[in-house]
Amino acid sequence: MSAPYALRLAPWLVCALAGCVDAGGDTGATGGPASTSSSTGTSDGGPTTGTQTGAPTTSTGEPTTSSGSTAAATTGTDSDSTSTGEDTGGFVDPVESPWGIASSHSSSQILDVWAAPIAATGVTWLRGIDNSDPEARLDTAEANGWQVAGILYYSKQSPGTFPVDDLPGWTNFITTLLGKTLGRVYHWEVWNEPPNFTENKSPAAYATIVQAAYDAVKAVDPAVQVGLAAQSNHVNWLEQTILAGAAGHFDYVTVHPYEILDLVDDGWEAEYMSIVPTLRKMLAARDPDNAAAPVWFTEIGRPVTDEVTPERQANTLLKAYTMAIAQGVTRVHWFEGRDGDSGPFGLLTGDDEPRLSYTAMTTLVARLGAIPKYRGWLVPDGQYHGFVFATDEGPTMVAWARPGLTVDLTFPAPVQIVDPRTGEASEGTVHALTGAPMIFVGVAEELLAEAIANRSQPFPWGGDFTDATSIGYSAADGDSGLHPLGEAELVTIDGVPARDIGSRPAQSFTVDPNFMSYDTAPIRIEAVLRRNGAQSAGFNLKYEGVDGYKSTGAWYTIPEGEDWVTKTWDIDDPQFVGKWGYNFAFDSDSTQHSQYSIRSVTVTKL
Repeated sequence: MSAPYALRLAPWLVCALAGCVDAGGDTGATGGPASTSSSTGTSDGGPTTGTQTGAPTTSTGEPTTSSGSTAAATTGTDSDSTSTGEDTGGFVDPVESPWGIASSHSSSQILDVWAAPIAATGVTWLRGIDNSDPEARLDTAEANGWQVAGILYYSKQSPGTFPVDDLPGWTNFITTLLGKTLGRVYHWEVWNEPPNFTENKSPAAYATIVQAAYDAVKAVDPAVQVGLAAQSNHVNWLEQTILAGAAGHFDYVTVHPYEILDLVDDGWEAEYMSIVPTLRKMLAARDPDNAAAPVWFTEIGRPVTDEVTPERQANTLLKAYTMAIAQGVTRVHWFEGRDGDSGPFGLLTGDDEPRLSYTAMTTLVARLGAIPKYRGWLVPDGQYHGFVFATDEGPTMVAWARPGLTVDLTFPAPVQIVDPRTGEASEGTVHALTGAPMIFVGVAEELLAEAIANRSQPFPWGGDFTDATSIGYSAADGDSGLHPLGEAELVTIDGVPARDIGSRPAQSFTVDPNFMSYDTAPIRIEAVLRRNGAQSAGFNLKYEGVDGYKSTGAWYTIPEGEDWVTKTWDIDDPQFVGKWGYNFAFDSDSTQHSQYSIRSVTVTKL
């Protein structure tokens, strides 16, 4: 993935940002990216080292000691949204539901058609209402037991833009809208996916309207919360906005990490688990008073396509919610409830038929509870990912195997084995776990204790690289803290294993988030390369810096000949936050220039 997904401007947004002050503007979904990941099958694998021993725990599923520290790990755990609630066994559990749904504008206009079946899943939050008729939409939402989070949009221009030249109009729009929703909506995020859907891409301009929105909202009702927003996982944008004047003018932060979620199919769970910890680092550095601000995923999802089956969509949903809750996301809004004008993203089709994702959502909420009590994670020998929760039925684990593996889980006593895509449950002591998430209810207390102990540790991705000075990838040995995007096209050249890049216009890489995430420090990237034949080959090195993705500024042409060559780049301003999941790329622009192979790539802290 060498370039961002195309952003699709929903037709309603053109009107909403073109002077229709009371028009829609409820979600402005990008439509979400279509996946570029390929399906992975399963193969026989050895038994996991995570076999549980010991008797099941008590029916409450609570740990018997207070050994479960709530300290945040470098990645994969966070105390966000656990600042209030009952202190149980060393944990302070949240008091609000994380279960949310997002709506496209077309779907929000017929909310009465699909609200009841979606509410039956256990979802309790709706993101996005039709601002042209908010009272009617709120009547429907409240009748279905939903709380609502809204979005503030206003522009007199077409195409729309941040209203920095019309702050009185912006303030009046907000005051009027809040007057219609007073006492009914307590959360409003400013804009949808900035800097999307605006001609003015300046963080300073966004900071200006955030300041004005914050003041206008608090003047109406100080209890109403204001959200700072960004496209994808654009931590750089949020940082620049805060530095431009938004500090102290927001109550929560929203991101839409579609692209990172898509990479979970490739075994990139650790990248997804690093979203909140990376945001925490930035907030602590740039707006310390807001360092603990709640983080929301106000849109995340995956459409059903020729490549993404309904089962695969359901699996993605299960992983998205489980790992979001595990890393401390306050609220997760799946895009969307019913298919709308952005495509087949819904839990329901446009004909109101439930997809497997509908059953998966229903089962997950029922099994983890209205307010899930997360306890910790398991990644035994990198074989599978397991996330353990305390429930009324006992310790409950949501788990799935790494791509391409089948892992034999053996339990010392019978557990409930729940298929969330069907809701069917059976009892057993053995299960062949694949990449399709399963729910195990009543797992042993020793497993719970292991998960609790892991919670305060760095979330691993083939090892713990927290204190490493260098990480690398080699075609011979695979990933060691450095992860190439996409399936390997391995070849052998003169007896040497190599990764052939010729079929793709770019090769992207992500560093282990524990090795480097957000912090800016000089690094050296070293690549061992070889041209494939006489055709010219080369690329630009592009990387995430303090201003977002940028180029080193010079095209590198791989020398002619059959010798392996070593090329190094020294970079003094990296800021790896994984906006689209990857941190740097060898970008050849087209396959015409990507006719080369990689033997190894190393990243070293200088």
